[in-house]
Amino acid sequence: MVKRYKSAFITGDLHLGDVGFHHEQRLVDEIKKQRPELIVFGGDTFDPWRGDSIEELVAKYGKLFLFLKNLKSRVIFLRGNHDPEIDFLKKMGFGVKKKFKYVSAVGKLVKIIHGHEFDNDSQRFEFLTKRFVYLEERVNRIMAFLNQDKIFRMINLLGNIDLVRILENFQKRIKLYHNTDILIFGHTHVPLVGQEKKVEFYNWGGWQNDLGIKPGIIVNRGSEVNLVHV
Repeated sequence: MVKRYKSAFITGDLHLGDVGFHHEQRLVDEIKKQRPELIVFGGDTFDPWRGDSIEELVAKYGKLFLFLKNLKSRVIFLRGNHDPEIDFLKKMGFGVKKKFKYVSAVGKLVKIIHGHEFDNDSQRFEFLTKRFVYLEERVNRIMAFLNQDKIFRMINLLGNIDLVRILENFQKRIKLYHNTDILIFGHTHVPLVGQEKKVEFYNWGGWQNDLGIKPGIIVNRGSEVNLVHV
């Protein structure tokens, strides 16, 4: 049976371990502010491909995980394409899933996925992606040492995710979500709000400031679903 929640806080693409994440306290403060019944991190929470293990990253961001551990019955983590070791969080008492669904306060069915399901390149070239990300992070660390991380992030130099193709794939596969009222996903690092056929969709964006966009969260409270930049 799908559980009903009066309020939900949904975000993702933190990429903990990436030099572009500087928002630990802001994230904690926003969860405290919203006081949701449900908290979902929709994938790519970590980036162990960039050189640190999940154990090391949990310790590094201890303030965040100590806070979340006190709320662990409300917290769900989804597997993204950068989360190969995320099952480690089960040992801490967190729920870990491939996808998640719930019923909102007004009876709408909400489904949450990471979003790489719509990304052909992510599915086909996972092996090469791991190697590229490792090289990217080595360059990013040098740029961070030189205080140039925001300007020279390799992801901006070498091109971003193929957003057009992802949206095209999403549109082609919308029939798979015909029983869904609201679909929430990320992966693109670009926030989106729209509707395809009868399905409302929302994308939280990301936390890396790749495009100069503020970190985003999706807040579902009562009948309202809002994309909030924090």
